[in-house]
Amino acid sequence: MTPTVLVYDPIIEIPWDYEVERDLLSRAGVRLVVPENDVVRDAALVEADVVVVCSGMPDDVLGRLPRCVGIVCYGVGMNAVSSAAAAAAGVPVTNVPGFCTEEVATHALALILALNRSLPSFAAAGRAGTWDLTSIQGFGELRRLSTLRVGVVGMGRIGSAVAAACVALGCVVVGHDPNITSSPVPSADLVGWEELLATSDMLVLCASLSTGEGPILDAAAFEAMRHGASIVNVARGGLVDEGALSEALSSGRLAGAALDVRATEPPPYDDAITKLPNVILTPHMAAISQQSDAELHGGAAGRILELLRRSGRLS
Repeated sequence: MTPTVLVYDPIIEIPWDYEVERDLLSRAGVRLVVPENDVVRDAALVEADVVVVCSGMPDDVLGRLPRCVGIVCYGVGMNAVSSAAAAAAGVPVTNVPGFCTEEVATHALALILALNRSLPSFAAAGRAGTWDLTSIQGFGELRRLSTLRVGVVGMGRIGSAVAAACVALGCVVVGHDPNITSSPVPSADLVGWEELLATSDMLVLCASLSTGEGPILDAAAFEAMRHGASIVNVARGGLVDEGALSEALSSGRLAGAALDVRATEPPPYDDAITKLPNVILTPHMAAISQQSDAELHGGAAGRILELLRRSGRLS
């Protein structure tokens, strides 16, 4: 049989196609199915050798994949599929690592700099013609960048790139990652969770999130943080208890937050965080560039072929 690959939940929110993947797979004799509706998708499940998941796939779908030899999460994060459910079904799950490391690290750095300079307040004042600096929120709180202690949560590819960039700018940088025992970045020491919270002026989330995990930044964590600290999240919205974040920002315990990701995307119309003046929001776009898009297409096709060859479905 011709190996078949199914894109379970094709991206439709933005102009996107899978023609690069289709071309690369067809050269190897592999058929790609990008379903136009749920009926076509469900019919293709029984013949899928590999499934590509972009946003999320319910656990019970794993029981409807008799031929599946692997799942590719279409991106860096792997929380779109339950690792426990996949392991129980005996289906390996992989991702497309590295395609957007530079982009996400750059975006994180941009958010760090914007918070450090209270850019939203001053930009709004400039547009409004307000030149009385003392009347602008954040005027008396500006600090030299080199005096900041930046704490990076998750020291993988992206976290390490963020840490290295902050070190280069003169910041004091520390990292926390329970999966490693030594820091991959010179001058960025690993510290414990409690020390990271208590001593960081800027906390940057670059950690992964597994399906079913709760937030790592909750009310207790915000209470343990240095008063007047800020957070940047370029990882996953589920890492943050957003109710607790809203309270910490409103009370002044946190000075600000810059979020590229949210627990619910897009957030609801009555979202409290969206209305706060000390918050910078971008719509989950940190990974985007012409180059990263190209590497995602090619990298996904490469992962698919790797799974097929490893399983013997493709020579």
